Amino acid sequence: MRGLKICLWVGAVACFVSVIGVFMPNSVWESVAKTFGVESVPDDPVCEYMRRLMLATFGAIGIYLAILALKPMEYGILVPFTGIASVALGVTCLVTGCKVGIPTLWYLGDGLSCVIFGVLVLVFWKKATQPAVEIPDMETTETQD
Repeated sequence: MRGLKICLWVGAVACFVSVIGVFMPNSVWESVAKTFGVESVPDDPVCEYMRRLMLATFGAIGIYLAILALKPMEYGILVPFTGIASVALGVTCLVTGCKVGIPTLWYLGDGLSCVIFGVLVLVFWKKATQPAVEIPDMETTETQD
């Protein structure tokens, strides 16, 4: 259970930090883009709208993950759904990034982090929901014979 909670909290914080980008001016976006090898950020209202909407959505996902992290056993199917959805999103990032031909490092971080996060959520969920297996005490077994 502890591993699942830690995984969900890490995902929550990672997603929620993106909210900072909603409030960044375009000049800062231009500097960040150049750091990652993007020559220029389109100066288009639709691109700016989509960028800020995407970052706000990640912030909302961060809040969702934090809620799950508080009491994951109370949310039933939402936890494994989160793992499956994250893997699907990661695969989508990897396939789309490759298909559109952008540099590998641009989409590799998003795609792999989503896949790894999703797999970890599923593994920890499975461990947390499996009944504990009791190992019989050898001394009591021997004395009962």
